[in-house]
Amino acid sequence: MNNFRPDSVIGASARSDRATSMVAAGITAYLTITVIPMLRHAIGAHDPLPLIVHLAALSIAGTVLALPAARLRTLRDWLPLVLGPFLYIELRWLIAGFGRPHMDATVIGWERVIFPGDPSHTLAVRFPSLAASELLHACYLSYYALVLVPPALLYFRGRRNEFSASTMALSLVYLTCFACFLLFPVDGPRFLVGPAEAPAGPIRAAVLHLLQQGSSRGTAFPSSHVAASVVAAVSALQHQRQVGYLVTALAAGLTVSTVYGGFHYGVDAIAGLLVGLLASGAAWWLWRAMPASA
Repeated sequence: MNNFRPDSVIGASARSDRATSMVAAGITAYLTITVIPMLRHAIGAHDPLPLIVHLAALSIAGTVLALPAARLRTLRDWLPLVLGPFLYIELRWLIAGFGRPHMDATVIGWERVIFPGDPSHTLAVRFPSLAASELLHACYLSYYALVLVPPALLYFRGRRNEFSASTMALSLVYLTCFACFLLFPVDGPRFLVGPAEAPAGPIRAAVLHLLQQGSSRGTAFPSSHVAASVVAAVSALQHQRQVGYLVTALAAGLTVSTVYGGFHYGVDAIAGLLVGLLASGAAWWLWRAMPASA
């Protein structure tokens, strides 16, 4: 599945530079568009700090985009992965600033059409295994390693071409999910009725604590955890197959865990799977469409 064959050194560098410039431009555009809703939140909540941080991130992204490719190359390469957690966290303020109605009732309607019951609260009850619960929640926790470690392995092995292709795919899936959250916010079952009654263990407790501290309300549909994990798995299978097998197995467990733990509706997981596959295909097409020579 290694569709991204390394070109000549010059070709690989030129294609990577184009990809990283495209990603920087996308992030800069996203941060620019979302200044107004962030300003609305700052005025309505009398809290200017998120707006100040947002403008600082926009300044960094704009600076990286404006400089020649040879300048600050490392920061340009890592910009999407460095800013990613911040862009997710600030959605809690951006969603409020956009002011769109939350669409849980609509998604629950879809859920009832597709599933005979409510899997986000019945799956754990039907399969109350502590070992299974801890394993699934461990897969959920592995998300952060799934999206960071495979690109880092490529980068530090000097495979910048494949690294750029991977980060471009991840950036595309994140920006797609974030746009969905802003236009079609869905709280998810954890915010509306609480997490599922899954067997309690230390790993599940760690997941619940992490979500309590870092999750943003309104970001359930599609599941960005599932979408980004799918992209990470596809990218890893393309560029480092042995790593890809492990990433795919963890991504499969993570997909089940989002519903088993009561963090997402089943529809959220399905939508995340589809978005991840579509983003991977779109990223592959964009990469192949870029000229490989300077």
